[in-house]
This record gives sequence, structure tokens and C-alpha cells, in this order.
Amino acid sequence: MARQRAKIDKKYLIALAILLVAMLVLSAAIGKMWGNEKTGQTPSNTNTNTVEPGGNTDPGNNGDPNGNDPDSNTNSGTNADPGTNTDPKSDPVAEAAKKQDYTIDPKTGMAKEIKMPDDNYLLLINRTHPLAETYVPDDMVTVKSVVSGVGVKGETDQLRKVAAEAFEAMVEAAAADEINIKMRTGYRSFAYQRDRLYNVYVKNHGQEYADTISAKPGQSEHQTGLALDVGGESQKYALSSGFGDTKEGKWVAEHCHEYGFIIRYTDGTRDKPGATTGFVSEPWHLRYVGVEPATAMYKSGQLLEEYLGVLD
Repeated sequence: MARQRAKIDKKYLIALAILLVAMLVLSAAIGKMWGNEKTGQTPSNTNTNTVEPGGNTDPGNNGDPNGNDPDSNTNSGTNADPGTNTDPKSDPVAEAAKKQDYTIDPKTGMAKEIKMPDDNYLLLINRTHPLAETYVPDDMVTVKSVVSGVGVKGETDQLRKVAAEAFEAMVEAAAADEINIKMRTGYRSFAYQRDRLYNVYVKNHGQEYADTISAKPGQSEHQTGLALDVGGESQKYALSSGFGDTKEGKWVAEHCHEYGFIIRYTDGTRDKPGATTGFVSEPWHLRYVGVEPATAMYKSGQLLEEYLGVLD
């Protein structure tokens, strides 16, 4: 009887040992899974989505720890090199090319007219890339820092909203440096450019000279609502070829790119038109293109035509 009881006790002990080992293994597995949940990790053999830094889940790509757009990642299971930008939306030149036809018609020597406004701030407007007579931006606002009594109130004192806001920010920054600037004219309609400027210059000075100082209607950047003429307090806000030598002109030349503007006509001199733009130097003529392109052109010294790779 004692031997039989010993055998039974031994069986219970073995069963108890096996149960204890099983419980330890299960406990370790549960602990590992709990630890992964707390640290945000997932087991390597699962196929779950990670969370982007902004908190949005992306069903096709891993979240980029550097905060880059997940759409720029490759779909091979690994993230794209954070130093390599594969998102075409971030390339201003590529985006501009999609929105404007740069092809020149050999019969007319002109590109296709741009007829409708859009969000392309790199619109190339020059002698071979014209705007249609009907082109009118639909998001213009009145600029506060404007010279009174110049142009037409309710028209030339306006810019497209993005350019107006950028200019007002620049005026405020200049004032902090004790530099006072104002816009003389901003938007100019096709009719304004034709009747009040170009035709008057032709009548008074002849077409050859007029073409070096004034754009023909449809070929003026002012019609985009993204261009403006700026004056400084030291010259009573008048337009002058010497603006670039004033303290206001020097400040604008050094800082305007920080607000998305470029000085558009820099390849000419005061007396000789530039080979690319066809105009004499106009240190007062600013054009909004966006901060990234403006900064790139400021650093490289490129004209807008050169930046876009469009040299006719």
C-alpha cells in the first residue's frame, strides 16, 4: 500500500512540474507581448501599419521618423532615403511645367496664351509667353501699404491674396529696420497696360524705345496680380532708376526673397535692355514666385527664364 501511494505521489509531482513549466512559458510569452505593446513595437512576423509622427496611419508605407511625406516613400518595404526627394509635388519647376505650355509656335513666335488663373505662382509671362486679354485673377485683395493717387483705385492697388500678404509682411519687416516702402502699382488689366502705358510710351517715344521700358498688353507680369512696383520714402515713393542705390532699394534686394519675391529684370542696365528679358534694369519691379524658388534664384543669380529652363 505504501509503495502504491509513493507511485501516485510521484505521478502528481511530475504532472505538477509540467504544469509549472507550461505556466512559466506562457507567462514569458505574455510578458513579451505586453512589453512590445508598451514600446510601440510589433512582432516581426506581423503585418501591421505603423503610425506617422503626426498621428495618421498610412496603409501602404511605414511612417517616416523624419516627418517626411509618406507618399515620397518607396513601396518595397523600406523607407526612401530621407535625403532623396521623390515627391514631384515638392519640385516647383516640375509643377510649373505641368500648368503652362512653354512650346513656341514657329508661325507666330508665341507660346499658347494663358487664359485662366490658377495657383501657378511661377507663371512665365514675357514677350513670347503671353496672357489672354480675358485673364483676370479671381482672388485679388486691396494692399494697405500703397501710394495714394497712383493708378486706378480698386484696380492697381490690388494683388493676388498670397502676394498681398507676403508684401505686407515684408513692409512690416522693413519698418522694423527703419526702412519705409510702399507699393505704387500692383495689378494692371490688359486694357490698362494697353491704353494708359504702352500706347502712350509708343506715342511719346516711339515703339523701339517703348519696347525696352514697357511690356505690350498681355505680356505684362502686372496682369497676373503677382507683380508690383515698389517705391521708397527717401525718393518720396517715386519710381527711379536710382532706386537700387537707395537704402530702401538695397534692403529690398537683400531681403525680398525671404518673402517670396524676386527682382524680375536684372539682366539689363539703366540704359541697355537685357538680352533675355528685353527690358532695362528695374530694381523696383518685384514678382512673387514663392519663398523656395525666390531663395534659389537669389542664391544662384538666375532669371526666372533660366530657373524654369525656358530660354527662347
